[in-house]
Amino acid sequence: MSDARSMTLWDYYHILFRYKFRMVAIMAVAIGLGFTWIAYAPREYESEAKLFIRVGWENAGLDPTINKADAVAINISRESEITTMLEHLRCRPILEKAMDLAFPSTLELPPLARERAFAIFKSRLSITSPKSSMVIRIAAKGDTPEQAHQTVSVLTKLFMDDHLQLSRPAGSYEFLTEQSNRLRDEFETAQAKLRDAKNRGDLASIQGRRSALESQINAVQTRINDVTASLSAADAKMRTLKASIDNLPEPLLKQMMAGAPNDGIATMRDKLFQLQAQLEEARSKFKAAHPRVLALKTQVEEMAALLKEENPERDEIVQAICANDNSSRAALVAQKQSLQSQLVDLRKELVDLNENEILVTQCEVNVRHLESKYLSYATKTEDARIDNALLKDKISNVQVIQPASLSVLPVSPQKSNILLFFMVLGLVGGIGIALLSDQWDTWRESTRKHQLKNRSRGFKFTRVARHGRSNKIAARGVQV
Repeated sequence: MSDARSMTLWDYYHILFRYKFRMVAIMAVAIGLGFTWIAYAPREYESEAKLFIRVGWENAGLDPTINKADAVAINISRESEITTMLEHLRCRPILEKAMDLAFPSTLELPPLARERAFAIFKSRLSITSPKSSMVIRIAAKGDTPEQAHQTVSVLTKLFMDDHLQLSRPAGSYEFLTEQSNRLRDEFETAQAKLRDAKNRGDLASIQGRRSALESQINAVQTRINDVTASLSAADAKMRTLKASIDNLPEPLLKQMMAGAPNDGIATMRDKLFQLQAQLEEARSKFKAAHPRVLALKTQVEEMAALLKEENPERDEIVQAICANDNSSRAALVAQKQSLQSQLVDLRKELVDLNENEILVTQCEVNVRHLESKYLSYATKTEDARIDNALLKDKISNVQVIQPASLSVLPVSPQKSNILLFFMVLGLVGGIGIALLSDQWDTWRESTRKHQLKNRSRGFKFTRVARHGRSNKIAARGVQV
């Protein structure tokens, strides 16, 4: 050990140079094994495809059945989305379907053999995505170019179809269509109820009808107040007029009819006075039986009778004078009664309006609620219809930017790497053989020297023993 530790680089060089032929032989054997491996090793071919993941309907939109107004915003990064798709590609159901389609013979294998075949199939797949990239790489190795190409093609197609199905909930379009039709029927029924409620109350709108009724009630109340004031004024006028008439002399009262002197009665009185004067004059000239006296007397009597008929009593004169004011007062009273009756009708109509308002408001609230729900479901139905159309036309946010390649050059074995490996193996082996040979030769030399030394020691011991034995014999002879 002390000698090995004290060895220098020159000693190692001397050892390598001493056993150079052995080293070359080992390297040649290693390189030969490398060429043999390259010549007879099984070939593996690789096919690859690349998918581009863009922002599309699947990741920008929500499930159509979700109320987007109440949806909670979830921050999903593109890296998370790519990772999710990678895990989707690596899931067992897709890989098993791809294995069954690419290698139909695996369907007939027993469970254990099928599991081993699946493990081999999975080990020959490579599903990766470069960092900070929106591209997914799918690669597969096969014993032939066609086998690798078939594996990648089948896996890509299965993933595209499965991604389309998973990105869209099944049955949402049919469900939303049914709900939209039901809500549309309910909405139309609610609109009909609202229309009927408005028709029963002759309403265009509650507020408009209320404003019109309030305006009419205010106008009627204002007119009632005006009529009441006019009626009070008429009563005061009647009281004042009656008080004034009571103080007038009867002759002047008789001349006042309807608030002014009666010219017809005055003319009849003048005519009567003239006839009486003519009668007195005729009596003074003629006898009582004279025709002129008799004629004038007849005229005087007729005129007096007529004047008596036209000369009413005091109460009648007062009533005649107040007739105009009485008629005005009666008109005001009738107008007030009519207005009060109209006010009662308007207030009753307002009460009916208030009662109808509850029903109309409930109908309006129901209509607005159903309209909001119907519009929401109509929007969701449209989103679901777009989902179905995209699914039918196979439009997705995943695009194949590189279809499965068909490479005729094997990727395994790699000649340069194998040759380099066997050359390094031969070099290390040659150096190891040289060092081992040197150790072996050193051990053999030391063993041989040790044996020779032991032999020389044994020869000396034999000579000494022989000399001692001869001395003993000589001494025995002397004694004899």
